[in-house]
Amino acid sequence: MPRSLPPRFPSQASILSPTPIKTYLPAWGRALLQNQTRQLLFISIALFLSACQTINLASSTPDKVETSTNLDVARAFLDDGRPDKAMYELRPILDKNPDNPMAQSLMGLSQLALRNPRKAVKNLEIAWKLDPRAQHALNLSSAYIENKDYSGAQKIITAGLRLKETPPYKNKERFYHNLGFIAELKGSPGAAEKAYLRALEENPAFYISRAKIAIMMEEKHKLEIAKGHWELARMSCAGCFEPIAHLAIYYQNKGESKKALALVQDFKKIEGINPAETKKATALESEIINSASKIAVLPKNNDLR
Repeated sequence: MPRSLPPRFPSQASILSPTPIKTYLPAWGRALLQNQTRQLLFISIALFLSACQTINLASSTPDKVETSTNLDVARAFLDDGRPDKAMYELRPILDKNPDNPMAQSLMGLSQLALRNPRKAVKNLEIAWKLDPRAQHALNLSSAYIENKDYSGAQKIITAGLRLKETPPYKNKERFYHNLGFIAELKGSPGAAEKAYLRALEENPAFYISRAKIAIMMEEKHKLEIAKGHWELARMSCAGCFEPIAHLAIYYQNKGESKKALALVQDFKKIEGINPAETKKATALESEIINSASKIAVLPKNNDLR
C-alpha cells in the first residue's frame, strides 16, 4: 500500500537561494539533483508567519483589518512561489504606511525571491530598524549574502543571536546555517562545516544543513559518514529525492544494485510527492537498471584540506 507524506512536509517553495547544491555526479546526475533544496538557506515564509505579531480584529479599525488581510494574501503568494503577486498586494500598504515592518519585510522577501537583492536589503533594513527581532535579522542576513555583503551578513547574524526575545526565537539553526554558507562562499570549508554542525546541534532535523554536511563528507571521501547523514536527511524530509539519490548511488557503487533500486522504487510509491521528484526518480531507476557498474564516481578533490 502506498505511503503518504507526513502532514508537515516542508515546503521547498518557501526556501529561497542563489545556487543549487554542489554535487559530484556526472552530467545526468547533476541535472537530476539540481535545485533539490533550492540551495539551502534562507527564508522560510511559514516560520516567518508563525513569528508575526497578530492584530486583534475585534478592536481594530477597518483599515487595520484590511491591511492584515492584504498581508495575509501577500504571504500566501510568497509561500506559493509568486512574489510578483505578493508585491502587487504590498505596494498599496507601503504607500499608506511605509513604517509597517511586516509589509517592509514581506516586500524585501519578494524582492529577494525575484533576485533583486539591493532593493531587498533596503526593505529588510527598514523592517529591522522598525522592529529589531531575530526573524528580521535572519532575513536581512540572507539579503546581505545575496548582495555579497558577507561582513554585513555576519554582523546582523551576531546581532540576531544576541537578542533576548519573549518568547525566545526558536530557529537559531538558520543563523548558523547562514554562517556556514558565508564561510563556503569565502572559501573556508572547515569553518563552514563547523557552522553547519552547530546548526544541527540546535536542530538535528534541520534538513538543509544535514544535506550540506553529507555533501561535504562525500567531498572528503568519507562515504560511510556521508551515508549516515543522508539517512538522517531522509528521515527529516520524506518527500525529498536528494537523500534517496545519494543513498542509491552509494549502494550501486558497492555492488548492491537491488538495494539501490528498492530505495528509488519505494520513494516513487509515496503519495503526494512533487511530480518533478517522481521524474528524477524514474530517471535514476532507469540508470540503475541499465548500469552494470558504478554510475557516479567521486573525483579526487585536492582543494579540501
